Amino acid sequence: MSALTSSDPPLLRSSADRELALTCGLIVAAVAAGAYHCGYLATPVVDDAAISIAYGHSFFEGAGWRVTPHSQPVEGFSNPLWTLLLGLSRPLGFAPEPYAHTLGIILGLLALPLFALWGPISARRLPRLEDVAAPWVAATSPTYLTWISSGMETGLQSLLLATAGVLLLRELRTGRGASVGLALALLCLTRPEGVLYVVGAGLLWLAHQALERRWAGRQALGIACWVLALVGGWYVVRWAYFADLFPNTYYAKRFWELDGSRYVKDYLAIILPLAWLALVGIVLGGLGGVASARSAALGALFLAAGGFFAWRSGDWMREWRFLAPLVPLLGVCMAAGMSGVRARATALASRGGHWRWPARIGVAAVGVTVLWVAVPALRAATLRSPRIKAAPELPFQYVASHYVGVKRRAAELGQLRPLVAAPDLGGQAMVLRDAELMDVAGLGDRAIAYHSGNAPALADYLLSEGPPFLLDAHGPSHYLSKLPDVMPRFRHIGGTEWQLIGLSATEDPRCPGGKSAALAPDREALTHLLEQDIQEGDAERGLKRWRCVLTYKPGSQLPTDEARERLADLATERAEALEDEGQRLPALRLYSLATLLDEGDAHRRRKTELLRAQVFPPPPSSG
Repeated sequence: MSALTSSDPPLLRSSADRELALTCGLIVAAVAAGAYHCGYLATPVVDDAAISIAYGHSFFEGAGWRVTPHSQPVEGFSNPLWTLLLGLSRPLGFAPEPYAHTLGIILGLLALPLFALWGPISARRLPRLEDVAAPWVAATSPTYLTWISSGMETGLQSLLLATAGVLLLRELRTGRGASVGLALALLCLTRPEGVLYVVGAGLLWLAHQALERRWAGRQALGIACWVLALVGGWYVVRWAYFADLFPNTYYAKRFWELDGSRYVKDYLAIILPLAWLALVGIVLGGLGGVASARSAALGALFLAAGGFFAWRSGDWMREWRFLAPLVPLLGVCMAAGMSGVRARATALASRGGHWRWPARIGVAAVGVTVLWVAVPALRAATLRSPRIKAAPELPFQYVASHYVGVKRRAAELGQLRPLVAAPDLGGQAMVLRDAELMDVAGLGDRAIAYHSGNAPALADYLLSEGPPFLLDAHGPSHYLSKLPDVMPRFRHIGGTEWQLIGLSATEDPRCPGGKSAALAPDREALTHLLEQDIQEGDAERGLKRWRCVLTYKPGSQLPTDEARERLADLATERAEALEDEGQRLPALRLYSLATLLDEGDAHRRRKTELLRAQVFPPPPSSG
């Protein structure tokens, strides 16, 4: 970056040095204020964050991408990079909740000085007073600080946004380097809307190259290679492991009624003065020269990308989770506008004569105006913090405390691997690590997400591959009470919980021939019985047998992995033959049995649910 030299007037050097020192002090103060603000809010780790923790722990336990080691492989998360980072708490031996809470805060606060560097990097200069806008807008925003503290990926996303901006602005200015491709690729692996930020960065790149009348082909190729290698690599993994090109949340949320336009408008109403300052900053930055125009344009494009995603998707969580990473960008745009005004004023002042003082007065007037509007707006934002602190988003510990009782009830029934059908996946997954979970909200269960709105298929899945010993019908799972074939199998035990009828410490209606008889065969005999069920075409008996022994027998008494895979292949072969003969329901049962025997293999699951949708097509009104 450029700096003053010994040939510059001493007074000018002294003024610039004081401004640099003051700027650095204000940036450090913003980070400290943000840390204090996070401490005041004391945001608990939310239940959705616990989903990522649970997946990460399963991964580092060697069970793969599963919400619990015994659940099916389903992409019930949309933040693979953050899920891996949270999973590290297990091999590192850290308590998962404080680890997630602290890591998010650290990354979110580290992003603030990087956002402040956008202007200096773009212009190759030292930081100046206007560059403190982004850190202070974020440090006083309860929206930003709530979500970086929540255990969600907001802190990581913000850090990668800031890093991508610094790298892109530097590489546009110098015409060298392709590191921004790595930052953008990691951003795509942190949030689904990352691809929109790639589009925004690409638009700025193309516009800049066109205006400069040059084309850095090798540089652009390097950037593209980073994005294609990492993002494309994840798509390969996604298809190979999850048998899909979309995360499971895509299917689960298809019919969720979330008003995205209202979501964005409500937030704009809260921060309207800051939004106007950012808009004016974009305009003034664009008029202030190439350097300020670059940072203003990138800030505007990133705001548009994130805002468009929020507008289209909406969210059920409060305090604008999807918009939180965009908060510092408001300050980036303000800073770009003030830099643009300073650049114009400096150009006028350099002419000397009667232009010098008007230029200085103009810069001072812009600065006073920004402070006059921004300071009350930032104060108003901070004053919202007590209300947010008093009513936090659903904490995962609240959910977890409920499932301690469920775990105890399963143990009293002698169940080693209980099958539970309930929403609020994070808390239950952290407590019921030995359970198989049917996420009736759909996020962590492919069948339920895929058949959203199809009551016959949902009922068939819940009953034929279970039924679960416990069913929880509330919130996103209230539809269960409207499944007439399902609810008569359960009895209400309090609150929103229902337990399978006929279940006791000595009996289980899922065990063919009674619990004692079903659990009596040893490993070899059990393998033979399952093979007999498949050969005789009685997959329904086989499904019940497998559910029974899987629930009560330790792994050492179940068929070996090799035997299970052989049985799964045999069941698939029989199912394909029956499907060719038009016997789709018996084929479906065999596909289900093959899927469960093969530890929920996603490709078998895909085939099973495609057939289930044919056997139990959705009612016309559900489309």
